[in-house]
Amino acid sequence: MSVTPGYRLISLAPDRASEMLDVNTWAFTGEMRPEDLDAYASEIPFSRTRAMEIQDPAHGEVGRLAGVAASYTFRLRVPGGSLVPVAGLTWVGVHPGHRRRGLLRAMMGDHLADARARGEVASALYAAETEIYQRFGYGLAARQIDVRLPRGAGLREIRGSNELRVRIEDASLERHGAALARIQRRMERPGTPTLDHADALRARFADPGAHRRDSERMRIMLVEEPDGTPVAYALFRREGKWDDDAIPGGTLHTWSFGADGAAATHRLWSVLLDLDLIGTVKASPLATDDALLWLLKDPRGARARIHDNIWLRIVDVPAALTAREYLCPVDAVIEVTDPLFHDNAGPWRVTSRDGEGHVEAAPGQEPDVVIGVQELSAAYLGGVSLGALAAAGLVEERTPGAVHALAAAFESTSAPVCNLFF
Repeated sequence: MSVTPGYRLISLAPDRASEMLDVNTWAFTGEMRPEDLDAYASEIPFSRTRAMEIQDPAHGEVGRLAGVAASYTFRLRVPGGSLVPVAGLTWVGVHPGHRRRGLLRAMMGDHLADARARGEVASALYAAETEIYQRFGYGLAARQIDVRLPRGAGLREIRGSNELRVRIEDASLERHGAALARIQRRMERPGTPTLDHADALRARFADPGAHRRDSERMRIMLVEEPDGTPVAYALFRREGKWDDDAIPGGTLHTWSFGADGAAATHRLWSVLLDLDLIGTVKASPLATDDALLWLLKDPRGARARIHDNIWLRIVDVPAALTAREYLCPVDAVIEVTDPLFHDNAGPWRVTSRDGEGHVEAAPGQEPDVVIGVQELSAAYLGGVSLGALAAAGLVEERTPGAVHALAAAFESTSAPVCNLFF
């Protein structure tokens, strides 16, 4: 990895949080209010934070930061239920006065190499601009639905829902962190990250005033079994509003939510959809097959918009492909093109029996399918069909029928989504 002359890549300590945040206000056209500094700083995983520091006075004041990047330590659910180690890339920004000098490319190379060194099979992110990260091999691995629902939207009955109890409180890491971590670990949808690492869990409860705009501070709803075991949660804010006739029409915004089971899901939404003074509930992010969409008695009442969710970049092809389930038997040789990590290229023989995958090097064998790392990453969680990518001309089939067989094996029984923004 090369770094542009005149800069150096460093690890960043917490005492430079204000400098890092200043770079991000330039990169994302924001404004940092002094009273929000501590809250924003609590979101930064400094154990994995890197920065570009100016060394040459020709580029600016020596020692100032020109670019920053950080990543969370996650375990991500993949098809079949396994949890794989993944880096959650975040806080990436380059000061506009230092663009077009290769700083982002150097930081991305550093990040991906670090993920491999830590034994992580992939890197995941939310893209501020979708074209940027495709240059580094990230593929769109999941989409999300955001819906607007009217207060009182009816739900179909689910047995056991009424037996669950509900608590609504101010969100607190100390009081509620363990519950969130437990629920995240028990959720089975591909794309779900755990909150086992302290940095990632702490960031869930950061509540800078700038996030609130006209809404209240962050609240939490916990759904529990009668014995107190947490089975669902929602972090949310309410924004009050009254019309000219003094009719309340506030909005409830979900920040993130999760549920372990159908009864927990039903109980969570039955309460969120019936809070006083609320006219509209904005539910986000939902998977494209989220249970809420099937529970609604009036699905047309859900005003929905589809957005990209997480982008994924596989950094260890054999480890990633071995970790996930395959829905049907497959035996194919694939050749991966990866301009950053040539040892990902293969060819690899992918086989599965009874859902369990096995990947081994296949030197000298002709590939059945040739695929770029971006497309392989997009298909990894089962939310994007290899057949669709091949139809778009993005996957090359060398052996007739090979794409169809691989596409069927790569499917997932539920659509992936990451329910935590990072």
